[in-house]
Amino acid sequence: MKVFVTGGTGVLGRPVIRALARCGHTIIAMARNPAKMEALRALGAEPIGASLFDPSSLRDGMAGCDAVLHLATRIPKTSDMKSATAWADNDRIRDEGTRNLVDVALASDSVKTFIYPSVFFMYADGRDTWLSAKSAKLDPPTPLRSTLTAENHVARFAAHGSQNRGINLRFGSFYGPSSRDSQEMIAMARKGVVMPLASGGTYKSMIWIDDAASAVIAALNHGQSGTFDVAETEPFTQDQAIKALATAVGRRGLFKLPRFLLRFALHSDMRGLLGRSQRITSQEFSEMTGWQAEVANQTEGWQRIA
Repeated sequence: MKVFVTGGTGVLGRPVIRALARCGHTIIAMARNPAKMEALRALGAEPIGASLFDPSSLRDGMAGCDAVLHLATRIPKTSDMKSATAWADNDRIRDEGTRNLVDVALASDSVKTFIYPSVFFMYADGRDTWLSAKSAKLDPPTPLRSTLTAENHVARFAAHGSQNRGINLRFGSFYGPSSRDSQEMIAMARKGVVMPLASGGTYKSMIWIDDAASAVIAALNHGQSGTFDVAETEPFTQDQAIKALATAVGRRGLFKLPRFLLRFALHSDMRGLLGRSQRITSQEFSEMTGWQAEVANQTEGWQRIA
């Protein structure tokens, strides 16, 4: 299969490209500069200089491709998240970028599959109820509304023809050795402190980065059109997660920094989002594709990172 990939040097893109290369696929990966082109070659992809906002360059890059994996994002640094303007580039990628990709894919004679990694953070608080795309109430804060726009573009691709597959995968928070945030949390835990994002009984579903990548491959190989949730098998509450983090660094417990400190880093919308309880099930996706999370819970995950 010939696959066109955006965001190939990102935290999800790198393991996805490595997995595609292992499976023998031909990978055309979009890049913006020579350094990223070299990184993509090292991963096993053929880089191409293209822009999400230049449809003609997308047409050239996508020629003859069977599938599009739109993995590009530009999430602002934590220190910038309080500014609404910091999300502008990411919103543009989700809206204009996804629209251009879908338009070019629909105009091609070859592309039949379009996969987009979305998020389930926009679900309303579910307390201890198991949530999925079919059951959860949507309540996206302002920074996440554009991801629903992107999902709608993917649905438009799926609706265009009976052979087209448009697949939205709603992931939890990524964590793993390649995640800067994960490494920072481990470093803080080794000093004996942690920043809780929610109250103790709040469920925060996560996903190991390599498991997210394997889910993208499973969707490519076996997925049907639709929106599906992908998360760890055993979501932890905030208290359980902190205990797992402490155990991973060899501590009996961690000092919890006061949550009011989040006011200095995050907009109220995002603080409210982080306080929601989201206990996510991946059952539908697993039954459809056979995918299973290798890292079932954060006890195992944080231990691997540490």
